[in-house]
Amino acid sequence: MNNIVVGIVGTESEINNTKCQTITQSNLKHLHNKCSYIGVITYDNYADIDIDVLKLCDGIIIQGGSIIYPYHYQILNYAYNNNIPVLGICMGHQIIGLYSTTSSEEDLIEVPNHYTLKNKAHNINIKEGSLLYKLYKNNITVNSRHNYAVKEVSPPFKITATSDDGVIEAIECIDNTHFVLGLQYHPEDLDNQEPLYNYF
Repeated sequence: MNNIVVGIVGTESEINNTKCQTITQSNLKHLHNKCSYIGVITYDNYADIDIDVLKLCDGIIIQGGSIIYPYHYQILNYAYNNNIPVLGICMGHQIIGLYSTTSSEEDLIEVPNHYTLKNKAHNINIKEGSLLYKLYKNNITVNSRHNYAVKEVSPPFKITATSDDGVIEAIECIDNTHFVLGLQYHPEDLDNQEPLYNYF
């Protein structure tokens, strides 16, 4: 655990009519005893990243959100090329999928039923041989809080889990030399996610 730094990409939000860049308390809960430092990665020009900040990170979490900016892809590109582990959650997962196909946010597909499912939960089917399979075996029940999803994934990533209705729920690297994992659901708000955060 010595001197491990995790950078969490801030999500735009508004609190008491004040615009903020925030990180979820749930992610902090899973990380507090696993690393020495947690930093918030934020940008105010939404265009260019500061490489010196990313160089400090031993791992990066791209959280959920509603607006994808160019710097999201720059962060992912830098992390992938420099072998920094990345955990993409919800929008972060979509960023990984869009990055792989050089697509834009407009290429996401609508899945409104995934936000209104009963109890906002559903099963996902995990492919054997994947990292997620190693952690959870063939299927798990996950939360459901998204209106959009990735429609396809290209190398260097592959689809490793889908919902019963075919929505892409997990994306991983094809090879075993990079840790990039995209999850359409929100693991930070689920119980029994210690194996995932420990591995990350």
